[in-house]
Amino acid sequence: MRPFEFSPDVLARIDHDRFEHADPAVQRRMEMLWLKAHGEGHERIAQLSGVSRPTVQRVLDLYQDGGLAAAQTYHWSKPVSVLKEHQATLAAEFARQPPHTAGEACLRIARLTGVKRGPTQVRQFLHEALGLRWRKTAAVPVPPKQSLAEHAATQAAFLKE
Repeated sequence: MRPFEFSPDVLARIDHDRFEHADPAVQRRMEMLWLKAHGEGHERIAQLSGVSRPTVQRVLDLYQDGGLAAAQTYHWSKPVSVLKEHQATLAAEFARQPPHTAGEACLRIARLTGVKRGPTQVRQFLHEALGLRWRKTAAVPVPPKQSLAEHAATQAAFLKE
């Protein structure tokens, strides 16, 4: 078990960030550092934090190599859709003639770009990348048919008022 020294200001920051940091993963890392600062062993830290022992060791390695800032840093990667490359072409095509359904959009995208995607991915792309929104269509309500006598009576009552 490696010895770690935590200065009072670092301990105060760890104590604050284990509950107040915006990222829950960083909160968990701060909890591991907090437990290490209070003399817990790696096995016990893993048990209390709900992670594996190698995870505890990786977090401690991060802290030892780069300090508190390294332990609080995550390098999240967000995948980029292949359809982004064809965004301009698809935007022009769908501006000219919007698709009626997600299935139709899937077929037209496959025909234009050669990229096949399911309806869920296509809906997300149309919404987020192209800014297209679904339009609700519904029948316009029509009043019930009246007989000529009823209509004449309604009109007479309306004009009388």
